[in-house]
Amino acid sequence: MAERVTIQNIADALGLSRNTVSKALNNHPQIPDATREKILQKAAELKYKNFSSMNMGNIALLTRGDINAISFYAETIKGMETGLSAQGFNLILMLVKPDDIRSNVLPSNINPFNIDGIVCMEIFHEPYVETILGAGIPTVFIDFLPRTVFGSYKYDIVMVENEYSAYTLTKTLIEEGHENIGFIGDLYHCRSFYERWLGFERAMREFGQGPNPAFSITPDDTQPYLSVEWMEERLKALAKLPTAFICANDDIGICAIRALKELKVQVPSQIEVTGFDDVPNAKIIDPPLTTVHTYPYELGTRVVETLLNRIEQPDRHKEIIYLESSVVLRGSTRQGAESASGISGGLS
Repeated sequence: MAERVTIQNIADALGLSRNTVSKALNNHPQIPDATREKILQKAAELKYKNFSSMNMGNIALLTRGDINAISFYAETIKGMETGLSAQGFNLILMLVKPDDIRSNVLPSNINPFNIDGIVCMEIFHEPYVETILGAGIPTVFIDFLPRTVFGSYKYDIVMVENEYSAYTLTKTLIEEGHENIGFIGDLYHCRSFYERWLGFERAMREFGQGPNPAFSITPDDTQPYLSVEWMEERLKALAKLPTAFICANDDIGICAIRALKELKVQVPSQIEVTGFDDVPNAKIIDPPLTTVHTYPYELGTRVVETLLNRIEQPDRHKEIIYLESSVVLRGSTRQGAESASGISGGLS
């Protein structure tokens, strides 16, 4: 039996990208008529049977099978779906199981014949990331491993700005008179957490004596950071509570507020708490959480733009792209509680 002719075969024969051929076969308006006609002729010549039907390209969204992660990125996924659909691509969600990560096994249909590109989300296991890159498919990561670069591969990273926003939050607390400020979160969970720690550390060194580990809770992320009971125990284990906490994200910040309430510690009058990401629950926790607002839908559309560029130019230099973020003051810090609205107040 003759080998099945694929879109990649047509692209190779014409010296075009698979993305261009896929769009032409789907009658995408972006493709010039002359190019489309050349592609259709080659498809017929190679006896590609399906060029008259819809053959959209496929983008795999690879993520852990964690409903919390998928929920957190819901707007980002929506932005990706919108952008990809406009360009003639399907977005296929592929959940990676813990066993897959431990054994370094990719989903069976991840190969260059079925998948045009990969978006990798919430996978921070170094050997598995290298396995994904080794598949030879254009790949963009939303966030990445801390302090890691794979020099032999071409890929891109798109993420929110972290360090300056965390620096600004910490600086604001120091200017209010705080000296004892702690950090809650695994510094090495991902690049975002690490950069938030770096912003916190820089502010503490510039305006104080540097961070004191005695005030922080930073074990590795095998610990249940979102358990109120666990957080209570960690807070009680501190020799002395700081007067403020910078938390690596909102979920940790919300858990810290709940645990402090159980310990009869008042927020923000006795201790101030900040988060990061501005998830919906940050607005409804009592008191509402001072945080850093990000733009998840725009993150999704920027991921699409970056991935399509990588598909068109697979050998171009790596890029790390940061989208802006902005501090939002709310009632979990005194400055937010005292603001006129009590809900928002950006800092530049």
